[in-house]
Amino acid sequence: MNTEKLHRIQTLLTQWGLKGWLLYGFHDLNPIANRLAPRPEGAMISRRWAYWIPAQGEPAWLVHAIERGQFAGYDARFITYSSWQSFEQGLLALTDGPGPIACEYSPDCGIPYVSWVDAGTGEQLRRLGYELHSSADLIQAIYAVWTPAQLDSHRRAAAICMEAKDRAFDAIREGLHAGAPLTELDIQQVILDHFQARGLEPDHPPIVAVNAHAGDPHYTPTPERASPIQPGDIILIDLWGKLKDVPDAVFADMTWMGYAGKQPPARVQEVFDIVARARDAAFALVDARLRAGEPVHGWEVDDAARQVIRDAGYGDAFIHRTGHSLDTDIHGSGVNIDNLETRDTRRIIPGIGFTIEPGIYLPEFGVRLEIDVYAHDDRAEITTLPLQNAFVQVY
Repeated sequence: MNTEKLHRIQTLLTQWGLKGWLLYGFHDLNPIANRLAPRPEGAMISRRWAYWIPAQGEPAWLVHAIERGQFAGYDARFITYSSWQSFEQGLLALTDGPGPIACEYSPDCGIPYVSWVDAGTGEQLRRLGYELHSSADLIQAIYAVWTPAQLDSHRRAAAICMEAKDRAFDAIREGLHAGAPLTELDIQQVILDHFQARGLEPDHPPIVAVNAHAGDPHYTPTPERASPIQPGDIILIDLWGKLKDVPDAVFADMTWMGYAGKQPPARVQEVFDIVARARDAAFALVDARLRAGEPVHGWEVDDAARQVIRDAGYGDAFIHRTGHSLDTDIHGSGVNIDNLETRDTRRIIPGIGFTIEPGIYLPEFGVRLEIDVYAHDDRAEITTLPLQNAFVQVY
C-alpha cells in the first residue's frame, strides 16, 4: 500500500474515532480486502487472514503459520496462528485489543455492495469486544475519488461515447432513407466499431432497444431476438466505455432517446418530458447542496428524481435506482443514487462521479435519460453535455 493511500485512510479513521480498519479475508469472500491488502501476487492463501490498518502506526498481518512463507521478504509485522483459539488471540494481538473498528459490514445490509464480512465472523468479532462500523465511506474515499488524470480519462471517454451515439443515430437515419433492412443488432455493431477505432472498451455490449424492448431496462439485442428498426419506432441507446490504454481509466455512461419520425405520439412525448424533469430535479439537488456546502446523500437524490415521476402517476414504472457510482468499474465503489433497491446513506463527496438515469418503463415502450455527474468541491458538473431535452429525430 502506498504512503499516500495509507495516510488518507488513517486520517479518516482518526476523524471518525475508529481504532482501525480490519480487512478480513477467506478465499475470495471479500473483494474489498482482496483489492486493498497487499497480498503476494500469485500466492496460494487457503486459510483465513486479516490485514489491520490502524489509525496510527504501521499496518500488520494475521496469517496461518503454514502460509507465512508466502510473504517472504515483506517488510511488515506478522502474527501467525494455527488453531481457531490462536486465531482469536491473534486478532486481539493484531489490533492491540478490541474497540471500534471499520470492516466490510453494512447495518441491515443496507448497502450490500460493501457487506462482505459473513454473519458468523461478525458475531465472533462482537463476542471478542469489537464494535463494528461500516467501511463504506472509507471504500468510497479510497476507490471512488478520481484523480485529475482519471477525470481527464472520463471526459475523453464521454466524448467518444457521444460520437458513437451520433454515428448510431446517423446510421438509423441513413438506413431508413434508403429503405435498407436494419436491426437493433446492426446499430449495436456500429457503436462497437466506433469504440474499437477510438480505443474505448465497454465491459459488455451497448443497449440498442426499440419500442417494447426499450421498456426492458436491461434488454440486450441478440441475433435471435433483435428487432428491426422502422419508421415510427421509439429508440433507446445506452452506451458506456473507458479508454483501453490508460491506467485506471474511468468509465463514461449515457443513454439517449430517438424517434424515427418527425413528431412522437403525445403520450410518448409526455413520458419523455417527465423523465427529463426527474433527471433535472436530481441534478439540481446535488448542485445546490454542494454550492451551499451542505451534505447530500445518495438516497436523497434518488428521492428527488423519483418524486417527480410519482407525482406524474408513473411511480410504479420507475423500477430501478436513479443512478450508480462511476470509477474504474462501470458500477463503481462509491455512493449510488438509490433509495429503492437500497437506502444508500453515503454522502456525495468531492472527487466522485456517478450517473443520474431515471426511467419510465411501460409495456409498449420505455424512456431513460442518463447523464454523468462529477462532484467538485463547490458545485456539480454534468460531464456528458449537451443535455438531451428532445428526442433525436431520425427520419
